[in-house]
Amino acid sequence: MTRLAQFKFKPEGKEAWLSWAEELKRRKEEVIATLKSEGVVSEACFLAPDGESSFYFMESEDFDKVAQMAAESSHAIDAEHKKARERSLEFVAELTCLFNFENR
Repeated sequence: MTRLAQFKFKPEGKEAWLSWAEELKRRKEEVIATLKSEGVVSEACFLAPDGESSFYFMESEDFDKVAQMAAESSHAIDAEHKKARERSLEFVAELTCLFNFENR
């Protein structure tokens, strides 16, 4: 299953989020460890063409498990990610998936 959500940047949030995105890339091993423990297959964040919002993509077999494991996580990076997200982004909408094909 996949999910795609749109977030707009809070005032002064864009630069903080872009900085956090770079930090996540530097800490890839930690990110992968937390994705594995949560049951997330893939996760990606995209900057919208207008630069005013971002789109967040996640893939998992069980999003209820993802939410539970994220809430119970002992990974420091998860707490940092939550703070960065709350400081930088405001939820707009979850987009409706019309189709998703996999060839793994």
